Amino acid sequence: MKKLFLYFSLIFAAALYSCQEGVENVDGQLSFPPTILSSSPTVSVKIGTFDLKAVLVSGAPLTSGTLTLKDKDGNTLYTMTEGLSGTKDSLVAKSSDFNSAALPLGDYTMEISAVNTRNLTTTKSVAFAVSQTLYPAKNTKMYIAGEFNGWGAAELTLISDFTWEIKNIDLQGKAWKLKNTPDWTDEDWGDPGCDGLMNSNKAEGGNGNTDCKFSGLVNVTFNDQTLTYSVKPAVNFKTNLSGLFVLGNFNNFEGDESKFQLKADNSWELAEVRLKPNDEFKFSESPYFKGKNYGDSGTEGKAAEFGPNFVWAGADGFYKVTFNDATLKYTITLVRYPYPDKLYLVGDASSAGWNPGASIPFIKTADGKFEMYAWLKHTNTDGGFKMLQIQDWPGAWGKSTDGNLAQDGGNNIQVPVDGFYRITADFLTLKYTTTLTTWAVVGDATPGGWPASDPDPGVLTLTGGIGTYTLSIDNMVLTGGTHELKFRANNSWDINLGDGNADGVLEYGGGNIKSPGDGTYLVELILAPTGYTYKLTKK
Repeated sequence: MKKLFLYFSLIFAAALYSCQEGVENVDGQLSFPPTILSSSPTVSVKIGTFDLKAVLVSGAPLTSGTLTLKDKDGNTLYTMTEGLSGTKDSLVAKSSDFNSAALPLGDYTMEISAVNTRNLTTTKSVAFAVSQTLYPAKNTKMYIAGEFNGWGAAELTLISDFTWEIKNIDLQGKAWKLKNTPDWTDEDWGDPGCDGLMNSNKAEGGNGNTDCKFSGLVNVTFNDQTLTYSVKPAVNFKTNLSGLFVLGNFNNFEGDESKFQLKADNSWELAEVRLKPNDEFKFSESPYFKGKNYGDSGTEGKAAEFGPNFVWAGADGFYKVTFNDATLKYTITLVRYPYPDKLYLVGDASSAGWNPGASIPFIKTADGKFEMYAWLKHTNTDGGFKMLQIQDWPGAWGKSTDGNLAQDGGNNIQVPVDGFYRITADFLTLKYTTTLTTWAVVGDATPGGWPASDPDPGVLTLTGGIGTYTLSIDNMVLTGGTHELKFRANNSWDINLGDGNADGVLEYGGGNIKSPGDGTYLVELILAPTGYTYKLTKK
């Protein structure tokens, strides 16, 4: 096949040059200049050991050829000339001839020239780059990070020009990003709009995650020049549909937010969708009710093509949905109840006892996140505490194992010793913490100064409270002027409260508190469900 290509090329070239002045067919030889059939490297070559090569063809026998390597400034780094023969021959410079391994990263030019017996000459310049990668790319490394791998760093492979790939990963329907360093020290990319185009964190408004509900084993590709990407199933399963979505009154019966993933032959899965009592919805092949759709058949667990809307009769919650597009069978399974908007502490380890009506409110620090301070007692496994979403038992939260939250049936949570604890609950990760604390006031406005030793001076005493706790130290001499103070727990800066806004409201890691002036003070730290404050009362 290669010979046929060569012969056809020569015939075409002969026909072309036979029409031009001064080109003749003499002694059966085609008189056209030599042609450079191929050369390498082209575009890019990975730093290290590589050869320079050019393959030449000619109608008349070749006589000689020259190969020259130049840097980006045009300086000659290496040149070779050697005799050639026949109508096809090659020039090769071995890596050791020009010490390719010593070439720094950058742009280069390979100049190729050849002469045949008709004294016809061809010259060509080929530009290429010596790079860290086999193919040209804007970055030398690429990683994927997300909730599926704890925001770690799974490395992609450069598979062609500017194109990176990772295969057989499960994004679990959660948020993720791409980044060019393992530790987020340079550039990263996300697609918050789910439009197939990544945005750089270095671009205006470009710091969002990709949260497009991809799940199941997929292959991810990313072009770091065009910033386009694709997420495709790693395995091609049989299906009767082009896609599948849940459309309902909660999304105005349109949109791709609730998108199923094809998990096996004809088997679709939606990891999570929120359903409330009396919600109406259907399964649709497209996000805009094009193609097929499926609704209630009147038989539990089986849908009907173009059937009426499903009407949800269950509790408000987040549900996993499966659907088989061959059998039309479906399942809807509770994943979790909604994040609580409020949270309360109850249990005999606390001052509330087991009376839900007397339960103590937490502070909401963010959506799905809460904390509070409370005096807790050590109890046996029958005692302890739980968390309530309302001041009643339905939807109560306990633990599955230490540090992990579980709803409706979770075990009581215990603490190892009596003490004053910081309690946190994160319903996004379903984790909780109980941290025993002792508090102190520190700073150059206090007699103990900024602490350089353990334990802290200026320890505060818990002076009482149920829900709202006051910790204080009396008759503390404070120094005025430019001197400052802060509150911190456990002889460490891991938990500290300051008031950078000078508004009397404390924030974690807040700025130092300005001294009110020279004098003797009652210093009070007040930790309440409504927020954290302090008082400096001059005696």
